[in-house]
Amino acid sequence: MTTDILTLSQDQRRRLNLPVDPPRDPIGGWRSFRAQLQAWLWRHRKSLAIVLPLLVVVALVRLWGLSHGPALADDEGTYVAEAWAVQVKHTLAPYTYWYDHPPFGWFQIAAYTWLTGTFHGAGLHVVAVRRMMVGYAVLDAGLLYMLARRLGLRRIWAAAAIGMWALSPLAVGYSRMVYLDNIALPWVLGAFVLAATPRRSLWAHTAAGALFALGVLSKETMILLLPGLLWLAWQHTDRRTRSFCLVGLWTAGTLVALLYPLMAILRGELVPGHGHVSLVEALKWQFISRPSTGSALSAGTASRSLLDQWISLDGWLLLLGTIGAIGCLVVRRLRAVGVIVVLLVAAGLRPGYLPAPYVIALLPFTALAAAGAADAAWSALRDRPPIPIRRNAPRDHQLRVAGRLLAVAAMISLTAIAVPQWMRGDSALASVNQTAPVAAAEQWLEANARGVDTRTSSVGRDILVDDTMWADLVTAGFPQQRVIWFYKLDYVDNLDPSVRRRIHDYRDFRYVVVSPIIRTGLQQSPAPRYELARLAIAHSATVASFGTGAGRIVIDRVNPATTSTTRSHR
Repeated sequence: MTTDILTLSQDQRRRLNLPVDPPRDPIGGWRSFRAQLQAWLWRHRKSLAIVLPLLVVVALVRLWGLSHGPALADDEGTYVAEAWAVQVKHTLAPYTYWYDHPPFGWFQIAAYTWLTGTFHGAGLHVVAVRRMMVGYAVLDAGLLYMLARRLGLRRIWAAAAIGMWALSPLAVGYSRMVYLDNIALPWVLGAFVLAATPRRSLWAHTAAGALFALGVLSKETMILLLPGLLWLAWQHTDRRTRSFCLVGLWTAGTLVALLYPLMAILRGELVPGHGHVSLVEALKWQFISRPSTGSALSAGTASRSLLDQWISLDGWLLLLGTIGAIGCLVVRRLRAVGVIVVLLVAAGLRPGYLPAPYVIALLPFTALAAAGAADAAWSALRDRPPIPIRRNAPRDHQLRVAGRLLAVAAMISLTAIAVPQWMRGDSALASVNQTAPVAAAEQWLEANARGVDTRTSSVGRDILVDDTMWADLVTAGFPQQRVIWFYKLDYVDNLDPSVRRRIHDYRDFRYVVVSPIIRTGLQQSPAPRYELARLAIAHSATVASFGTGAGRIVIDRVNPATTSTTRSHR
């Protein structure tokens, strides 16, 4: 019987006088790693000298007045409350999870709140989680620079892409907010960076597919970027191994994305059935049954109003990015960026539902398209070696010089116009405290509404609030079942039956916190939607008010004896 030498241990080899493996040298391994790190730092010293200060600028601009603006959005409160449910209750949502979004986004929020102890402290939890979004924004900026360099942009233009995205008030405001799009964006940008790898390796493209799927599981609308990713991967693969790389990207992405329907299958909630929600039903509502906000090209629609809001914050980045995307389409190395911007703009202008955070995924690619088009134009105008046999060579040289001077003048002019507007917009976000009324209303509730006298049957115990206040009040000690999300009272479109089974009468409410979110919801939703909320407000009296203008928050105490005519000022 023979023994394979490969199966012998080191001690057995020594006894048989056979060669043994050399001892491991941990110090030598560390020295090798340190040498490789030093070589990498030296090779990228110029890029690091440019990008590190820019990352500091990105962080500082977004931290400047972070607790002041923009105003809290209902979706932010929803995702923070769902992260609270994951961390504290070990469930997917405070109420019935009905597959409105894949849960991977608020899994990441829950990891952050657990590490930082967010829910053990007081104050506005949405504002606390916005600090997490600043870290994601810094990561976005670094990945955007890497992607620009891998697409062949010069360092100055790669830095310009970050600068436009860093200073734009539209990008600053939305990148602060606790939206799933902000959480998904680093995964997607990481996938694009890997797909543009100069090594053209199979494993890089496979990892790109996995990262992109994680981005989609963070926010499903990121699937709109898939054509651009596939185009980029096609361009950055060797013809001989292209099929293997694309199959690896597609397979890894599909396997990771299938975790979402697999979760629904294991929970018995894939298809509609009696007594439970389903993934198919939620997808049908998202893509078919959801009320349309109209076309952004039609006056008077909600989509047009949202587009006007984006343009009022910063029309320059959207305009330059759209124009730059057209130029990118004619440059092979930048064509994927042009495809992404054109697809996102076309999808945003179509009739249908346009969500407010839709612009988050568009902005970094508009900055990249504008910088990429400028880089390509500069390359076309650069000096070339003269050709002796051409008689018009000196004239061509003069035209190129004139073109470059004209380009420099145009860039200086745009910078002189856009940058001051950006700084004024960023300053406005920091100077106007739009979250103070929310904090004041919560403090009043904690001081006055914690103990409720329930001896009188006509007095309810529940507090009706918007999503932004829910997690704050629950962690402050209010019973979870007594703090009701306003949008859970929408018995027309809401697929969550948990509140409807318990709340049957407006008299169940003790207080109604009428915030801008609730006012907007009532104005945009005709009766009979939110009928219980309308009745509770109609039969209530104001006991506290905070803020002024559109940001005003009113706390009403429900009194069945109050007639609706006394609430006409509402």
